This record gives sequence, C-alpha cells and structure tokens, in this order.
Amino acid sequence: MMMVRLVWVFLALVTASVFSVEPVSAVPTADEAVGVWERWEHVLVSGRDYGNPCVDVEVRLEVSGPEGQVRKGLGFWDGERRFVFRCAFPSAGEWHWRTTCSDSSNESLHEQTGTVLVMPATGGNLFQARGYLRVSDDRRFLAHADGTPFLWLGDTCWAAPVHATMIEWERYVANRAAKGFSVLQVAVAPEWALEHSRSGVAPFLSDLPDTSLPNPVYFRELDKRLALANDAGLAVLMVGLMETPYRYPPPEQVAVLSRYLAARYGSFEVIFSPSFDSGIHEAETLAAASAVREAAPDSLVTMHMGTGVGPKFHAEDWLSFDMFQSGHNGGNAAKQSARAVGMPAEVLALPGRKPVVNGEAIYEGDLGCAFDVRRTAWLSFLSGAVGYTAGINEVYAWEENVLALMGAPSSDQVALVGRILRQVPWWLMDPAPGRILNQPEDLSRLMAFALADDRSWGFLYLPVNEEVVLDLRDCVPVFDLLWVSPVTGRWQAGANATSSVRTVLRPPDGGDWVVMFSAPGSPNIARVKEELDRFALSDPERVATIVFGKDSAVDGLVLKSPADGRFVREGFQGVDCVANVNPERNSYFYLDVDDRLAFRESPRRMRVVVRLQSEGPLDGVLLQYDTGGPATVESIYRPVRPSWRKQEGGWTVLGFEVDLPFLGGRQNSGADFRLFLDRRLCRIASARVELEGSE
Repeated sequence: MMMVRLVWVFLALVTASVFSVEPVSAVPTADEAVGVWERWEHVLVSGRDYGNPCVDVEVRLEVSGPEGQVRKGLGFWDGERRFVFRCAFPSAGEWHWRTTCSDSSNESLHEQTGTVLVMPATGGNLFQARGYLRVSDDRRFLAHADGTPFLWLGDTCWAAPVHATMIEWERYVANRAAKGFSVLQVAVAPEWALEHSRSGVAPFLSDLPDTSLPNPVYFRELDKRLALANDAGLAVLMVGLMETPYRYPPPEQVAVLSRYLAARYGSFEVIFSPSFDSGIHEAETLAAASAVREAAPDSLVTMHMGTGVGPKFHAEDWLSFDMFQSGHNGGNAAKQSARAVGMPAEVLALPGRKPVVNGEAIYEGDLGCAFDVRRTAWLSFLSGAVGYTAGINEVYAWEENVLALMGAPSSDQVALVGRILRQVPWWLMDPAPGRILNQPEDLSRLMAFALADDRSWGFLYLPVNEEVVLDLRDCVPVFDLLWVSPVTGRWQAGANATSSVRTVLRPPDGGDWVVMFSAPGSPNIARVKEELDRFALSDPERVATIVFGKDSAVDGLVLKSPADGRFVREGFQGVDCVANVNPERNSYFYLDVDDRLAFRESPRRMRVVVRLQSEGPLDGVLLQYDTGGPATVESIYRPVRPSWRKQEGGWTVLGFEVDLPFLGGRQNSGADFRLFLDRRLCRIASARVELEGSE
C-alpha cells in the first residue's frame, strides 16, 4: 500500500489572551521540488488570529499523486500566524495539494493549492533509502516501505525531550546508531521530568492541567532532535499521548494534544503510543488513537502498556502492532523470564496476526543487571517478539551524567543481539518451546528455542543450565552448532548435533550461552562468525573501578540501587561522590562487576578497596560477598571485615580480601557484592576491584 506522510503546521503569535497581529495576506504558493521520502514543508500565513488555534480552527490537507493516489491529513499550530504543512512522499512524480479550512472565510488558509515535483530517492538516510515503516505483508514483522525487514532494537530515553541539550543528544544518537540500535523511545513531557526540567522551557502555554495549547518553542526543539535521530537511521517511539504531563486528562483534551502531535510528527519516522506504562483506560486510549489516525493516517500506532498488561486492543484497526512490557517485576527474575516468554505467546495465539514487540524489559540500574537485560532480550526474540527495548537508569531519566553512563555493559550486549540476528533472516523464525523437553521448574532458568520455518536453522538460549534436551524430529538430519557468549560475542564451534527425538547438548561452562543451529553448508553460521570477529567485545583487564564524576564513564563496575541501597550524587571537599542520605534505610552500597571480567565464576581472590567518609566511626563497615553456595542469605551475603585501613585527609580507605567469591549477580538488583555501612551516613568517592585467577 502506498503511504503518504502528511503534516500541517499552524504558526500564530501568542499574546496574553488573544492574538492581535494585523492581518496579512497568504504567502504566494510556488511549485517546489523534493526527493522521495524527504520531509517537505510549506508555509501559509493566516489572515486572522484565533483565541486558541489548536481548538478554534482546523485545516485539512489532501494530496494526489501521479498514479491517482489520494491521501488526507490534518494540521497543527506552531506559533505566530503562519500555517505550515509537511509531507513525505512515497514515489516520484508530480503531486498536487489542496487545503480546506474550517473557517472558510479565512482565504489565506482555505482552498490553497500547489504542486510538488518529487524526485527519485537520493538515499540520504535509512528511511529515505528504504522508506518509512509499515507492517509486513504477512503481518509478522515491521518493514520499510520497500519490504526490507526492520529489527526493533530499542533504548529508552524518556526524559530527553525535557532535559537533553543538543550536544548531549547528538552524542547519544551517534552512540546508539553506531551500536546498531534502531529505535529511541521518548515521552512527550512526563510530569516527573518536568519537576526539575533542565531546559526550563514549558511544553504548554495553557495553564496546566489544560494541555490544549502546546508551546511552539518546546516542540521546535523537539523537531530538531527527532530529525537528528531519523537522519541517523533511528526511528522514534513517542509515548504518553493520553497522559502528558499528568494522568489522565479528559478525552477531549487528549484528542487535541494527540491530533497536534500526530500532525506535527507524522512526516517523521515516529511511532505513536497513547499510553505510557498505563493500565486499561479505554476512553482516553480511543480518543488518542482516533486523533492520530485523523491527523496522520499512515503512521504506526501501538500501545506501551504497563508491566504485565495484556493485549486489550489487539483487534482494533487503529493498532498497527502489539507491544507488551515484560518489566522488572520487583527484581523477580522468575517473573521477568516468564513474562518475556509468555506474553508474546499470548499475543501470537490471538486471531488476526500482528507483530509483537517487548517495549520495555529491564533497566541496568535499580532493579536489574546486564544479565537480566540480555536474558530477557534473547528470551523475547526466541519466543516470537520481533523487537526488544531495554535501558539504563541514568539514560531513561536523562541525568547529568547520561553520556558517561550510556556505555553501561548492557548496551553492548543488547547491541550484540542485533549484530547476530541481522546476519540471518530472523523474521522467518518461529518459537518452538515444545521442543525443549527439560524446562526447569525454576522459571528464572527458562530456556528459549526458535527455528526457521523450514527447520534448517535456529537459535537456542540457555541462561543457566547444565544441559538442554531437544526434540529435533522433522528437522534437517544434522546441525552444525555455534556456541556464542552473549556477554562478549566470542564463539566456539560445537560438535554436530544429530536430529532425534532426544538430542542432548551441554554448554561449555556455567555462563549463559546462545547456540546457533544451521544445516551443514549453510552460509548462516559463516556470516555470524564474520560479524562476531569484527565486533566481539574485548576482554578488559581484571581490574574494575568506579568514580562519580559527571563525565566518569563505566569502567567495569556498575552501582546498583535497590530499595535498601539508594545513593545521591553530591560533592564533598571538592570530590564528586555519592551519599546514602537516609542511612537507616539505605545502609548498603551495591556493586556489579562487568560480566566480561567474571560471570558465574569464582576467582581465586578478590580485593576491594573503597574510599569513603563519615562523621562517625567506620568500625562496623563490612563487605558482604557471595560464596556460590545454596541460595540462602548466609551464602549470598557472607560478611568480612576490612583487612586494612588508612586515612587520606578527611577520607578513609578500606581494603577487603576474600577467597573464591562467586560473581553471579545473586544479590539485590543483580549485584555481585555490597558494603554494609553500619547505618551511618557515608559518602563514597570510589571503589576498585582486583580479581586474581579462576577457581
């Protein structure tokens, strides 16, 4: 189906209560030229003012193409008296446009016409080269207009529209594009971000909670950011149309804002979601969805629901594809895995096939670690999802140290998922959970298996399993195997697997593994090997540090923030540090060691050095580490006292040494070890870990 992305932009000058600019005549229309799938924009100037141009006047656009295509769209207001419309044309030739205005006496806006000469595509960016996104013809996955499958690999940067500077945004977009991410997920203007907005620009000129008059200054800046993302080949998911900035405006206000946003960004590669972590709010949802369809009929629409909320709107015509949130689940790994596997299966069992995406899984931070992120990523893709989104706490909230922490280990491991899957026709895979004959009762250890439709290749994910027993009947007689570390991308060839009713495989070690199956002679494994050899992550030295300067990048240690270990950034004696401002509650300092150093291993020795400050004695400070024994408090949180200490000015340096620690992320929030701070207010400036040998 031919798609035309249409947008009208209305620009009017806002005064205290009414618009008082002298009438001017319409700008003369001139024929213009643009490339296929390039954003085109045209300006008209109103001959009169409106009290609220987002409510009081409506301008519609109709475009007709060289092959008789007709598409209709709706516009939006953007300050002053100018009215601007945008469009992205899907094919070359001469296109004609015509406007109609609800105020037919406004001759500057009503019955205006023009011609656009659309030139063949120049391929300036991914979306100009391949076209905007749509649902594939078989409704299994998302694809570009030319049919090229689109692998959804998303990152959450919810608060970026409120907080991000252009320099920050440019660096972030370049980083995510280079890693192979394909989607950035933003909220329009969430209340929790507006409370401490770094930009200081209000998103609305109307008095909140009234959102019927958006602020053109705010949204012009957002225009620039979304254009930059699209130009880098990144689509944008815009969530929360029905809950910006508060939950939940009256449906009529939801419709006004949704119409404005869809009209403004329908000519960008933007996917719209009425919801943002919502439950079921049917009236508000339908108001937003109907408004989007009216203003930008060809844009994709989905629903970013709350954790565990089912596919309520699956059968609705306006819903382009399904989205679920497997979520953190309070750090419960069993629920995380069960939902990553079970929720896509629930959607795929419904009549009327639609693509399904895990739109928010785990953040590396408060309630998750890198293992949780990559585990739910692989489980999702091999259980029928055609997209996955994770995140990093400091990135989604767009903290001041966002650029330093955007390189947390999980970002590389999610990128690795994409690098592997893009080497094969991933869209041909179907989940095959029934072929796993020994799924564990412990749901945190769930495995996932998917096979191509011709059963000649596929992937298996093992999170922590001694062996897997597969039923490979009706597959090719023999599979070549490639074992890949989802932590580093290092690979090793395995013995061939003979297809039988009971094929047993055992992983090389106790870490998590991805196994690729492929018929002998197939190019799939060779392509994956080549990609992994180009981009496999290097092994760092077995030394990791963490400091807390604004620009201090991740260097092998990640601070975790469970409910009993929340810290705030501050400065003390000229030193950047973090502090547990409520020490009775936040009595632990949790750290996670980069899995590339040691994952599910027991180094012979671990040395930990911490530099900290407290107004009181530090005699009760303990290191609590995991011994690798049974999953009991005694095994996972074994305490040791410092082996040495020294003073450096007003700071105390404590050194700990332990033998055979287990680095398996079994402490709260996936941490490997923690400091007990004796319920004292402490400031921590740095920590260093040295690992020696392996068991």
